[in-house]
This record gives sequence, C-alpha cells and structure tokens, in this order.
Amino acid sequence: MCNEVIYEIYPLTFNYAKGSKRDPFQGAYGNLKGITAMADYISYLNVDAIWIAPFFRWNRNGFGYDIVNYTKVDPMFGTEDDFRELCAVYHKLGIRVYIDQVYNHCSEKNPWFQKSIKREEPYTDFFVWQDARGYAPDGKPLPPNNWLSKWDASGESAWTWNEERQQFYMHSFDYTMPNLNINNPEVRQELLKVAKFWFDLGADGFRLDATTHYGCDLLYRNNPIDEFGEQMRIYDINNEVGALFLNELKELANTYQTPKTLLAEYVFDKGKAGNEKGVKTVRDSICDTFYIGSLRNTLESFAPSVVKALNVSPNGLKLNWAFSNHDMERAVTRIWGHCFTPKKSALLIELLLTLPGSICLYQGDELGMPNPQNLSKCKNLRRDYRGIWGIANSVWDGARTGFCYDETSHAQMALHPDKEQVKYSIAKQKDDENSTLNRIRKAIIHRKNSLFKEYGNISFIETEKDVIAFVRTNSSMTKKCLCLFNFGLKDAQITYQGKSYRVVAEEALYDDVL
Repeated sequence: MCNEVIYEIYPLTFNYAKGSKRDPFQGAYGNLKGITAMADYISYLNVDAIWIAPFFRWNRNGFGYDIVNYTKVDPMFGTEDDFRELCAVYHKLGIRVYIDQVYNHCSEKNPWFQKSIKREEPYTDFFVWQDARGYAPDGKPLPPNNWLSKWDASGESAWTWNEERQQFYMHSFDYTMPNLNINNPEVRQELLKVAKFWFDLGADGFRLDATTHYGCDLLYRNNPIDEFGEQMRIYDINNEVGALFLNELKELANTYQTPKTLLAEYVFDKGKAGNEKGVKTVRDSICDTFYIGSLRNTLESFAPSVVKALNVSPNGLKLNWAFSNHDMERAVTRIWGHCFTPKKSALLIELLLTLPGSICLYQGDELGMPNPQNLSKCKNLRRDYRGIWGIANSVWDGARTGFCYDETSHAQMALHPDKEQVKYSIAKQKDDENSTLNRIRKAIIHRKNSLFKEYGNISFIETEKDVIAFVRTNSSMTKKCLCLFNFGLKDAQITYQGKSYRVVAEEALYDDVL
C-alpha cells in the first residue's frame, strides 16, 4: 500500500440512499447504499481506497465500536448483499475497500461476553477476568491492579466488578466494552475466522482498531509510577502477544492471491516506557502500515511529531498520517477555531499529502469542513430512533456531523450539519476550480505523479512562525524537493542555500532542488 491515499467514511452520518432490503429508519442515519451512491464522487477525488468505520451489529455506547455480532451487518446499515454491491462498485472504479475491525473489545451485550459471565465453554476465558485483590472496609471488592481505562463513564479503573461471575473484567475503554482475551489462542483463532469472513466477502483489507491494547501482562502486575506521579504503561499495553496476533492476521491476509492490507491503529501516546515497546512492534511487525495518530495537535508541533514518527519507521515505510478522524475534533477547528479560511483548509491537506507513507483523509477534510458551532443544534432527537446522539457531547462527536452533498441532502438525519457546515457542501465547491475541494483533488493527483508518492525522509528548516519549510527526499536521496507552506496572512520571504523564495500568503511553493 505504498503511499496510498485512503478516505475514511463514518457510515452513521456519511450518506443515505434508498434501495436496501433492510431500511428500518429511512434516512435518519447513513447506510451502505449511501456509500455506494457516492462512489463516483470518491472516484473524482482520485483516492486509492476507502476505509469504512464499523457497520456491524452493535449496541450504543461505542458509536459502532461496541460490536454485538462480528459477522452480521446491522440492519440500520443494510445487508450483506449491500456490502457485496458496494465492493463491486468501488472495485470497478479501481478503489479498494477497507473496513474497521475491532478485536480488542466488544459490547457487553455480545453473546460471547454473556456466556463468559456464566462460564459457558468455550467462552469462559474469552475475556480478561481476575479475582479481587481484597476488599475495602465497606465490603466493596478492590480491582486487581492499577491499570487505567480511557473514555470511561464509570471512572478511571480498567476493571469493573461483575456480580454474577464474582470477578472483575478488564476494559481499556468504557466499562460497557469488555476486552477480549487476546492472550487466549482460542480467541485469536475465532477472530481469524471473523477476518476471513470479511476478506471472503470482498474487503480488501482492514483498519485494525486499538491494536496497542491487544493482550496484557499475564501476571497482572501494577504499572510502576514515575517521578511525576504518572503510570508507566508497561504491563497493560504493547505486549508481545499483540504483535504476535498482528502477524497472525497478516499471515492470513497473505494467503489471498492479492494480499489483503492491514492498517493498524498504534497511537504513541502512552509515555516513554509504553512507547518504547510500541516502537519495537512497529519495526518488527509484518503488518503493512500503522495509523500512529502523530498529528493530533497544533501546527507548532507538526515538525517534532513528524521527526519522532520517522525515527520510529525510517523513510515512512510503515507510517500512515492523518490530521482528522471520527475520534478527533476536525483539524481546521482544532488548529484555528472558527478563524480559519478555505485557503488554510486546502493548504493543510496539501501539507499532509507530502508526507512519506500512506495518508488518511476523513470525510469532509477535502471540503475544509469545520466542527459545528453548536452541536446541540445538529441533533434531531425525535429521529434518533436508536438513541445514539443524546449521549454525544464531545468535540469528536461534532466531527461526526458535517458531511453533506448539498443544503438538503443530510437535513433529515438524526445528526445533521449546521448552517455553517452546509456552506462547505460538495455542490457549492465542485464547479469552482479554486475551491478547497478542487485544490485538494489536484494535490492528490500531484502526489501520485511526483516525488511525494515515494517513501523518503524530511529535513525541516527553521523559518518564521507561520511557515513550515522542509526538504523532502526519496529513500535513496536521488530526488529532493524544497516544500514551503505559508499559513500566514502575509507573503513570506524564505532563503535556502543562498536562494530567496517568496511564498504567497496561504499558499505552498515547491522547488526541485536536485
């Protein structure tokens, strides 16, 4: 997947189209037919692949990532035949179809977990269960260790007591999403069956969610505490069995005539000790590429983030880059608030497309979509038949709105764009050659016909505040390109190797220096 440009689709809000044999909510949410209906538009962008976030049977709290059945399409999204049709349409256009696979955790409503609670074989050890390490004075059981969870409505502990089984179960995220026991070979084999099912049905590859969390220390030791009082993430994440499972998945992927692609989410936000283990996994794994989440912050952190990532995977051989996704505030809002301009939006993605490795664009990135100014005004709770959006109040929930073809295309959705977002619709931009949409489309085409399609390195140059400057090379250093990006409102003058360059405000300048 050398230097692919991948387009992420969040099916709950991307697009709705009629025609499915299952259509219980008729436009309140997006569906697979809606994704198929947008194939010509996706082809117009010139991307190489799409990545579809989960569309399997799910519960509610994980917004698609709390799976109840791994091999069934949720009726709200359609049918297996709808997925087959989707793959056929995109394949005809030369676009690969990647889908999310969530193997670290599932819903508490998943039958596997319900049977594990009851100790029904073979599911007894399908999840990570541990006894209490003792009891508090009030009689409450104490968690086995100090491991922490994230985005958890119940608190910070990675452990929740189950009264029926009389044990704690582990969850890296919300307590409604228990961790599968990746340490258990039977669990890995069951998940490999799931993977084969979707490969055989037409998926060209997977984006693998939360792979940092696969497996855990079998002795369940406390993470040590550093001098700042923070946990050193040694025992709960980045374990060898996780790397083993990634390789088992890739070995399966390689059994197909055209090997399937694996894009593993492996975010380096776990502190020095945790990250050191992760670096080894990335370098040693046979997995194709890693979605590392290195560009989550401000433009000021762009250069150091890129340098750190290239130290993990030299020349970008296993790196995948993104500024936005379904779990982050949209990049233009995160960086500039509501003071961004369409030119800045386009320039940001043009910058992204110079990086060595593969690229992910999130639905609406190509339009310069911001977050809504008021998320509550985007909710039509009377049409929210699944009761999803009432609990959605975070900045990343705002990023899940906002994709629209025209002013009316998404108006009936339970989570719809606000008036400000509608200004950035496809219909308003497609015929304007200078629009954000068409600038980014041209940048994707340029990437495919330039040095940027190759793996290589980046050497940053110190410049004034609003300018990002670097020399981009290929791996063999036989090609070099000076890249200048001026995010300021005034023209900038940059000198490199005795030559002066004038960079127009909110524009990029490229110069082949060898």
